[in-house]
Formats: sequence, structure tokens, C-alpha cells
Amino acid sequence: MIPISIKEIREAVDGELLWGQEEGMVTNVVTDSRKAGEGSLFVPIVGERVDAHQFIPQVMEAGAALTFTSKKEGKPEKKGSCIYVENTLTALQKTAAYYRSKFDIPVIGVTGSVGKTTTKEMISAVLEKKYRVLKTQGNLNSQIGVALMMFELEPDIQIGIFEMGMSLPGEMEKLVEIVKPQTAVMTNIGVSHIGNLGSREKIAEEKGHIVKYVGSSHDGKLYICGNGDMKQITGDNIPYSLCVAECPICYYGTEAGCEVLATDLKVTDVGQSFVYHGNRETGAVELSVMGSHNVNNALVALALSEQLEVPFSDALQALKEYHPFSMRGERKDAHGYHVIDDTYNASPDSINSNIDALFDYGKEGQKIAVLGDVLELGEQSEKLHRGIGDFILKEAESGKRLSYLITVGEGASYIGRQVQEHSDISVEFCRNNEEAARIVKQCAKPGDWILIKGSRGMHMDEVVEKVVM
Repeated sequence: MIPISIKEIREAVDGELLWGQEEGMVTNVVTDSRKAGEGSLFVPIVGERVDAHQFIPQVMEAGAALTFTSKKEGKPEKKGSCIYVENTLTALQKTAAYYRSKFDIPVIGVTGSVGKTTTKEMISAVLEKKYRVLKTQGNLNSQIGVALMMFELEPDIQIGIFEMGMSLPGEMEKLVEIVKPQTAVMTNIGVSHIGNLGSREKIAEEKGHIVKYVGSSHDGKLYICGNGDMKQITGDNIPYSLCVAECPICYYGTEAGCEVLATDLKVTDVGQSFVYHGNRETGAVELSVMGSHNVNNALVALALSEQLEVPFSDALQALKEYHPFSMRGERKDAHGYHVIDDTYNASPDSINSNIDALFDYGKEGQKIAVLGDVLELGEQSEKLHRGIGDFILKEAESGKRLSYLITVGEGASYIGRQVQEHSDISVEFCRNNEEAARIVKQCAKPGDWILIKGSRGMHMDEVVEKVVM
């Protein structure tokens, strides 16, 4: 982080200095009091369970240069400085936006209901062949996380890639003012968080706020996956009137009408291959990951490599070398069978994609799916879970038949009921992860392929751990 003065921060957040001096410098920003030290700005977040204002004395004692506070009562500390603000989270975001303004570099924002992280990682892998890249780390794609990631920008960074997640109305608008992406990627409009937003149209509108600064500099574009009904739903609902500049659009995908297109998709021994047709380049692509959704992710990574002039051969090599991260389609072999750990999170769309990809991994062996609840679906939970069941039935009709379906939780039980009511696929309903793991071990044989997936709150990684141990 480039050091910034307390005065700069006070002006950026329009705050009031309660104690201390404005001449001091901030060299890092934290929301975790345990990470505070010399030069820190501590941002006490008021959470559902903990109000971090209680930790202000200890962070100032640890040498923090500055703290925000939204409380004027209490005895002023003798060390460091303090700025009063109405809302500490908002102040954090304003500070991050101010810090972002110090960098005139290409910045890419990635959003969508499915595939944000993998897409971001593939884009990064390709661009790192030529540039020094800062990308979102871990799960720092939220209202707090995006702001904290911004302070990782350094003078030697040439390109920033930020994953931008949202679950409530108004959140994307705030993230856009922090990141100001001139290039944006929209992977999909699914039903994640539909319980909070009400419909796919509303989700498209909310995520669509990402377009505000697209095209404002650095030859930026908006990349949209053009498969299915994405052209229609984004065309009808993205608020393009917000754009401060022209917003060039590039559709990518596997269907006709996409400007950047993948054809000749084939499953290989180690992953899959396809032919890339881009704006300037055309060529064969080899991936070390399965699933057509990963073809789409690779397509936009290659399109960005063209935009940012990465040598095509280097981009192809980067994608060939790419392997999934932990809990995001990671393969784990144990006891003679193969576990696909995709337990980081889930949506109906991503579950369907993973079930389809499960049949690409190997022709031999049983195919077993262990599925936990998809959370945040609200009143549409039963309908959407049953929709996953319908997808499993449709796959079975095409020859992609599960040997076992194992469900965990109330929502996932509707997947099992739908399958059980309309087929003779073997279904097991489990109350908890331990029971699911036990049943997997009873069913699985050497050579089998086992997909384990569910929302993060279901902790399906516990099933993986017990199955492979």
C-alpha cells in the first residue's frame, strides 16, 4: 500500500477528527483488530454479533496510526488519531475508492451468478504471462473484501482483476464506485440470491450496475456470456443509461451469434479441448479441467488476452497449465475412487453444470452425486431444488444417469424427491454430513466418480474429508 496521510483520509470520508494529529501516515488498513500494528488504519465494523468498537483501545495500544469510530461517547485515547464517521463500513469504502483513484491502470471487474472465481483465475493466469497482476484473493469479493483488496494495489501493479459479489439490492452500486472497472465480465445471470432480489431480471439489473465506467479508458469492454437467454435478459435489464462513456459489448460462448466463439468441444484424457474463434486469433485450446462451463471461462480469458495484447501462444499455455483451486472442482483420489470437491459454494446453475461435467471425467465407474442445500433461494427454494432434480432426470434420459443421488438438508431433499418420484435412480436422504459420508463409503467402489457440492453454509467439505480419509 502507498502510504496516505490521515488528512487525506479525513477529507475522503468527510469525517471529523476527534483526537490526535492529521500529519500521521497510514500504511495498511485492517478490520481485524488482531492484525493491527504500526501505521494501521483500524476500521471497527459493527456486525450482527460483535461491535468491533470495543477493540479500539487495544489496536491503539498496538501502535495503530488511526481508527474510525461511529461513536462519540467515551474517553478519548491518548495514542494515535481518530476520525468520527456516521458509518464505518461506508468510510472504509470511501477510503478504498480514494486509494483506487491514485492508479491509472486497466481494471477488470468480474461478476455473475456462477463462475466468477474460476473466470477471474483464468483471466489472471493468462494476463500474468505479460503483466504484473493484482487479483482478488480468497473470498474478498464482498462489501468489506473488495475495499480491503483495493489497498493491495502497489505502484508496480499493471492490471487489477476484482471479483465483485453481491446478494442484496444496492451492493453492486457501492462496489462499482470502489473498483471503477473500465472492463467488465458478466459470466451468467442465474438464481443465486433470488430470495433477496426476487427474480433473474432484478439480479441482472443489480449486477448490471457494473457497466457504469466500462469503456471510459484503456479500451475497456463489457464481456457477456451469450449462451441461452443471456443476450435477452442482459439487454432488457442492464441499466446502460448509467454508463458514463460508450460501453462496447462482446458476447462470448458456445452458441451461434457470439463474437468470441468456441467450437469443436471434445473431452480429452486430462480435460477438454476446443477451437477458439476470437476477434483476431483462431486456434486449438487444451484445458486441464472438465465441464463446458470452463470452456466459457477460458473463452473470455482469451478474449481479454487479445484486448490486452498478450501473445496468443502464451495465453494458450497459461490455460493448459491452469488447475482448479481448493474446493472448486478439485479432484481427490482415495480408496480407488475419485472425489470431485466443489464444496466452496453452490447455485442451481452451478450444480447442473457440475453434474453434466461429472460424466466427462471417465466412462467407467459409477457416477455418484452428493448434494447439499442451495441457500438464499427464499420462497422459490422448493421449486428451484426440484428444478435440479428435473435436470438430473433430463441427463438420465440422454444417457448420463447417476448411480446414486445422496442429499443433505431440507432444500436438497426436494432434489431427491423429484428424482425419486420420476425415476428408479437410487436416492438417499441424509440428515447431516456424517451420515452422507457413511452412505458414500457404502456405495462407492474403485473407479467410481463422486461429486460433492452444496452451499458454503452446508459445510459439505466435511463430507469430502470423511470420504477421502
